[in-house]
Amino acid sequence: MCGRFNIIDDPAMHGLLHTLGLGLRLPTRVNIAPTEAVPVIKQAGQTVSVHEMRWWLVPSWAPDVSTRYSMFNARSDKLATSKAFRGPFRHKRAVMPVSSYIEWKREGKIKQPYLIKPVGQLAFAFAAIWDQWEKGGDYIESCAMITAEADTSMNWLHHRMPVMLTPETLPEWLDLSTPETRLQGILASGLPMDLEAVPLQQRVNSGREKALSVLSPAGDSVTINRR
Repeated sequence: MCGRFNIIDDPAMHGLLHTLGLGLRLPTRVNIAPTEAVPVIKQAGQTVSVHEMRWWLVPSWAPDVSTRYSMFNARSDKLATSKAFRGPFRHKRAVMPVSSYIEWKREGKIKQPYLIKPVGQLAFAFAAIWDQWEKGGDYIESCAMITAEADTSMNWLHHRMPVMLTPETLPEWLDLSTPETRLQGILASGLPMDLEAVPLQQRVNSGREKALSVLSPAGDSVTINRR
């Protein structure tokens, strides 16, 4: 799963946005937590644009806006069958631009936070779905990050990971004409790059901590090599 992530206004993020044909910059946001507004990239025809969405999917048919069910992540193996996910999977796919994300590993009596980021000047493009909800004059666009079974090189940290798109699969994911068989292949493509896991201080556990300093290393990093 993924419950926190970061967006850093740096050359890596600029490069990802340029790949998408977007001539804009995203301001730095740190320790982003579910239900917060996040930038989401979607495509309509040939036009790619960025929209602010609630990071916790609210299905269009939901009676109200709720956090009763955990909807900030969407399991890749449930996309085609889940009542909440199957419509967005077919018609409302999107990308979440991410510089790094935070995962926790239980070590003794504590849950140690780790910052997960690509090796080199790269940013993540996480596969996502989105939906729109409207009732009584209220309108909300919301999203969920898609997760898959973790690559074997990451099992020591967590059994699931976000689906990471590449420059090749990114346009296919956004293209609503891409066949479902191809989409399933993208979802099962595994780890596309080497990663670095950096231990962080416990203060990052609080979603109220938004200073860049919460991402300062608290120990030696671990390299996660794709297999």
